[in-house]
Amino acid sequence: MNKFIGLFFLMVVLPVVVVAQVQFTNRAEVPSEWDDRDYLVLPTRDGTIAFRTKAAKGFSLEQRLQYFFTDRDLRGSKVYEVPVKDYFDLIGFDLDEEYLYTLFQKGESYANEKIVYEINLTNHRVREVKLENILEMELQEFLIMDKKAILMGMMDYRPAIQLLDTETGSVLTVQGIYANEVSILQLRKDPVLKVFDVLVSKRDRYKKRSLSIMTFDLEGNKLREVKVEPENRPDLEIVEGILTSMDDYSQVLIGPYGQRKRDPNMGVYFTRINEFGEYENRFLTLADFQHFYNYLPEKQKARRERKLARDIEKERDLVLPNTLVTREIVAGNNYFLVYNDYYLTSSGRFSPRDMMYSSDFYRYAPLSMRNRVVPGGYPWDYPGTDVMSNNEYKFMAAQFLLLDEEGQILWDNSLSLKDVTTTSPGKFGEVSFDGSNLFYLYLEDEKLQLSYLHNGEIELENEPVELALIDEEERIKDTQGESLSLSWWYGDYFLLSGKQRIRYLGDSGKEEIREVFFLTKIQANASLIPEEEAEEE
Repeated sequence: MNKFIGLFFLMVVLPVVVVAQVQFTNRAEVPSEWDDRDYLVLPTRDGTIAFRTKAAKGFSLEQRLQYFFTDRDLRGSKVYEVPVKDYFDLIGFDLDEEYLYTLFQKGESYANEKIVYEINLTNHRVREVKLENILEMELQEFLIMDKKAILMGMMDYRPAIQLLDTETGSVLTVQGIYANEVSILQLRKDPVLKVFDVLVSKRDRYKKRSLSIMTFDLEGNKLREVKVEPENRPDLEIVEGILTSMDDYSQVLIGPYGQRKRDPNMGVYFTRINEFGEYENRFLTLADFQHFYNYLPEKQKARRERKLARDIEKERDLVLPNTLVTREIVAGNNYFLVYNDYYLTSSGRFSPRDMMYSSDFYRYAPLSMRNRVVPGGYPWDYPGTDVMSNNEYKFMAAQFLLLDEEGQILWDNSLSLKDVTTTSPGKFGEVSFDGSNLFYLYLEDEKLQLSYLHNGEIELENEPVELALIDEEERIKDTQGESLSLSWWYGDYFLLSGKQRIRYLGDSGKEEIREVFFLTKIQANASLIPEEEAEEE
């Protein structure tokens, strides 16, 4: 008992610091040549599945679909192969229970032949489904639920959604989607309720924009439509949002809002929608974000906060000078963690608002593989942008808000992103949050950057972490930077994948090199240690 009292007294007396770190816990590898396409990696209930197309040897255009899967310790299967028709390219994919669905198209024309390969991941049987009588549209989304394919795309600059029964081949067009001045922001399937939500942005003849949430069943019947507007505030405009999953048939919608025809960035709104389609809005401004400027150096931060205080005192409109976009919502039992990116675009003061998936909910680039137009990558780009425009995006901060069930702020904070400039407007980093501990990871120059918040307080910011191997006798010779992909996986685990060359000693005792595609499981954790020990480390 005295020992426990002494230990407690020691912890109280000695100053302590919180040390956050990442550990590389497990790794899987498959042979891969440097110029091969990267595997696309998706999480499953039991682990992961990775797949890609690979051309046959020589100058042949024949392709095979290769896939393998792992458990949560990254113990992997062999690489399976599925023959794919000549001259067909992979343009879509989805998982539905124990099935992997891949959508292929012949050539680049939207009117060309399309085929779905249904792969049973239990017995590895393959079923081929031809897509006939579908619209000639630029595909933007491909989801599968209960053997029904949900195809969403653009046709004559208007969005359209069709449902294809993969068993019977029947096709129907979902009504109420194809219209002028409509953009789809999010398409979300709910396998439990067997419905899907379509979050659309509409503009009426007076150029007033609003959001609508339409819920459909798998027969294309509209079950509910909720039009979300800033009630009693005609001067405001809700421009984007992310919709959470249903909880007792109620949902939450969160995103940025602004002033009509003026400033599109004023803050973040919180909309709670009940089972009857009734909703209430809460609007949060810079006055509510006590630590928004924490990403700045001290002098700049103090100057901005003084100006903000003057603007509040003089009742001026509080406007964010750059673009704030909601990237992710982590829903807990009684909270919502909101992750926003704050950036500046070279195309103008604000990013364009009239574009599909402007909140970066483009599922075709899972696990941070957004805007991948690179050697070895797939030709998927960020919808709504001109890939030839050479826009650049300077990322200044990752902002976090913890909201209660009514949308009131429990805490907020901002992490510096060091003004990193990229050509992609996509989501910048990955988040793990358990209600108290928030780990934020992103990739920069083939290194991980780690930040850690505890109960909203920044304990660690942008700590560089070198990529490492599990086997200490091996060394990384090269890492293909453009192949790297980082994603939160589950709990406090992240998943890193990409291509590397590894140096190792062969059976003859000589150094050898292997080229691999790898998956690495990364755990983020934090611990309290005395300050003196931290300084020694």
